[in-house]
Amino acid sequence: MMSQQSFVLGPWVRLEGISISQLPPGAKGLEPTNPVPTTERDSGSSNPVSPPTIESFIQGILTESVPFIDGVAPKAGGSSTWKVKGSPKKFPSSEAPVHLYEWTVSGKDLDKVEGMSQFCADRRDETWFCRRSCHRNSKEKGTASWEEFVYSLKDHHAETEKAFTPTVIGQRAAMSWDTTGLEIEAAGGKWINIIVVVEEMKHRIDPKPLKNRTFPVIQVAAMLEGSEEFIVVSIPLNDFEKSPYAEYVHDKSLVVAAYTSIERVRVLPSNGDVEWIMATASDAKGVLPQWMQNLAVPGAIAKDVEMFLHWIPSQRGAEGEKAASSNKDLPPTPVR
Repeated sequence: MMSQQSFVLGPWVRLEGISISQLPPGAKGLEPTNPVPTTERDSGSSNPVSPPTIESFIQGILTESVPFIDGVAPKAGGSSTWKVKGSPKKFPSSEAPVHLYEWTVSGKDLDKVEGMSQFCADRRDETWFCRRSCHRNSKEKGTASWEEFVYSLKDHHAETEKAFTPTVIGQRAAMSWDTTGLEIEAAGGKWINIIVVVEEMKHRIDPKPLKNRTFPVIQVAAMLEGSEEFIVVSIPLNDFEKSPYAEYVHDKSLVVAAYTSIERVRVLPSNGDVEWIMATASDAKGVLPQWMQNLAVPGAIAKDVEMFLHWIPSQRGAEGEKAASSNKDLPPTPVR
C-alpha cells in the first residue's frame, strides 16, 4: 500500500464529487437543446462558502492528483506503491502490454479529510483501479507518438473518448473557462496550456433492461512546463441538475452515474517511450451493486488502450485527415 508520506488525501478528487457551487466563477455555458424551466431547477446550493478562484481551484486539484498518480510509477524511481492486479493484458492493436493496479481509500480515512462533507454517516471505501502501458513513440501501427497523445488525450479528451469508444453515445461540453496564459505552481512544477471544461458524457449500458448512464464531470488538463508530460483530471459533479447548462442529467431514460479519474501521460527520459497511466474510481449507480462493478472495471480500462490504438491509425496522413474531417466529434489531426 502507498505510504501516508507519499501523498495527502484531499477533498477535490473524490468519487463523491463536488457541487456546482464549488466551481470557479466566470464560465461560459452551452445552453441545452431542451432547457428545463427555471421553476423546475433548484436555485443552487445553500453552501455559504465563496467559490474558489480559477487559480486556486486548479492548484488544489493538481496538488492532490500529481503525487497520488505518481505512486503508480514513481518518477524518482522505485517500485509501484499500488497493489498489482493480475497479469499484464495483451491486445492485438497494442505492442505494449497493459499492467493493472488497485488502491483502496477507506471510508474512515475519507471521514478525516478536511473539506469533505461531515454529514455522511456510513461513508464507503473508495476503490481505485489503474492501468499503465508504455508505448513506442512513433506514428506506426500498434503504437502512437507523443504528439498524437497530446492532441487526442489532452487537447480533445472527451471528443477522442467518444470517437474511439463504441459505448459512448453522446458528449457535450456544457461549460468552459478562459485559461489563456494561466500558469499554476503545484506539486513541485509549473503547469501551463491549461483546459478547464464541464463535460456531459452518455454511455450505453448492456444488457438491457439496464438503463444507459450519463456522467457529468469537470475536467482539468494541464501540461508540465519544461517537460513532455501532461495530466487530465476528471471529477464528478454531484448536483449538475441545478445548472442552467445541464442537459443529459434531465433525461429520465438515463441514470446519473459518477466517476473520478487521473490520467498522466509523459515521455520517459530513459528510452523515449510514452508512458500512459490512468486511474479511476467509479459508481454506475442504479441496481448494479458496487462489488459487481469492481469485477468489470479493470478489464474495461485495459481495453481502452486497445480501442485507442485501433482507432488512432485512422487519423493519420491524408486518409486519416479525410476520415477525421467526416467525423464531427473530432477535428482533423494536424500535419506535423
